[in-house]
Amino acid sequence: MRTTGIGTRRARGAMTAGVVLAVAAGVLSAAPAAQALSGKPATAGDQAFTARLVIGEDDSLRSCSGALVHQQWLLTATSCFAPTPGAVVKPGKPALKTRATVGRQTLDVVEVVPRDDRDVAMVRLAEPVTTVTPVALAAGAPETGETLLGAGFGRTGTEWVPDQLHTGEFRVDSTAGTTVALTGQDGASVCKGDAGGPALRGSGGAVELTAVHSTSWQGGCLGETETRTGAVDARVDGLADWVKDVRNRDRDYSADVDGDGKADLVVLRTNGDVVVHRNQGDTFAPGKVMSGGWDRFVTWKDLGRLYFADVDGDGKADMIVHTTDGNIAVRTNHGTYWDQGKQWSGGWDRFLDGSDLGRLYFADVDGDRKADLIVHTTDGNIAVRTNHGTYWDQGKQWSGGWDRFVTWKDLGRLYFADVDGDGKADLIAHTTDGNIAVRTNHGTYWDQGKQWSGGWDRFVDGTGLGVLEFGDAGGDGKADLFVLTKDGKVAVRTNHGTYWDQGKVVLTL
Repeated sequence: MRTTGIGTRRARGAMTAGVVLAVAAGVLSAAPAAQALSGKPATAGDQAFTARLVIGEDDSLRSCSGALVHQQWLLTATSCFAPTPGAVVKPGKPALKTRATVGRQTLDVVEVVPRDDRDVAMVRLAEPVTTVTPVALAAGAPETGETLLGAGFGRTGTEWVPDQLHTGEFRVDSTAGTTVALTGQDGASVCKGDAGGPALRGSGGAVELTAVHSTSWQGGCLGETETRTGAVDARVDGLADWVKDVRNRDRDYSADVDGDGKADLVVLRTNGDVVVHRNQGDTFAPGKVMSGGWDRFVTWKDLGRLYFADVDGDGKADMIVHTTDGNIAVRTNHGTYWDQGKQWSGGWDRFLDGSDLGRLYFADVDGDRKADLIVHTTDGNIAVRTNHGTYWDQGKQWSGGWDRFVTWKDLGRLYFADVDGDGKADLIAHTTDGNIAVRTNHGTYWDQGKQWSGGWDRFVDGTGLGVLEFGDAGGDGKADLFVLTKDGKVAVRTNHGTYWDQGKVVLTL
């Protein structure tokens, strides 16, 4: 019978081929490429979130399956990406060229983020999938005796490469801390090409992801003599927070990269790509990679950190590279790339993340259109080092008393952006009580300020609901408020002179 769905506790269909697993010397074992399940073809549209992965080329070519859990992320099996059986899979760009097909979109896989406690990995796609709804993760563990629906694009009993989604029914035999043992029903089995594919539970008329295929006996799969249909899947129930954490490790910046007077969104991905989403007025364009190789600059704890600001005064944001040896280099924006750069300053090794001597910011404080260096030290002082074309000078103190705003984990944090449109960066104070005040730039100091907004107590350091950025999205010279929430949505709240409005979502990352 063709599978049409699954009930709350028992599936009404049969699972089929799609995982990469292997059997050696009669023992249940994992293989380098995912294997699948053999069952019946899925009805068109059913389990559309199931992805087909093609990994490697020529003699190394193999396939796996996966499940779309976010517009730009799949959950699958880490073992799919091992260059040889049992090899360690390192986070970052996959060792072998990998393509994923979800719905009608085929995209490159640009990053793999393995779990260290089970055969599960998050996989980033080059672009978001816009035509398929991601599957939700189950909160509860699989229960003994429960029936799950498996899905995958792997081998069947009669086809080596079916290129069609199959589904099948599996009984839960037992559950361990990170795995679930299953037995295929009515001939269903996990076969080569199914590894990483989803095991699903019915929930309120929908389905939720409870596990991904990991190892199998492959009974009944084409080319196998084994008759046992048992499998061991890796549990993913309860991993929703980890999935969200992986998606939110990127660094986000607002900066005018293309020089049109409107702030673009710049994303430093954990795989090292610097992606620019260009501001198109009411929306932001899909991201394009403008630079790569910066994966050790994401955490600010490894080789250093990046900033983006217009240092040379041509209206286009340059890349500022602050390395752990204390040097600051400026890589000039040439429209479609940043060059190799030149060193502008040194001695800043203890100013990377605010945990030591202080923190640095870059913004045009004096109104000459070139970003100055703002030094915020742990004694609470803020000094401005003026941009002189090829260096920043020794600076002058502008403000004091900000010692509990350096780490972002005490009283709050600071930002610097031109809020009133006079061309000079104002000081924005974001306190842990959720208030945001703007202290206006008066040429040699910032005043006592006025409150502009409230309710942002869970947006201070990125550990709560999200983060804030400030940049001129509208092109009127006044900094708007960017709100980046952990669900991937980016909203812009427009500056109306004394407040930012309720805004609208302009992009989903």
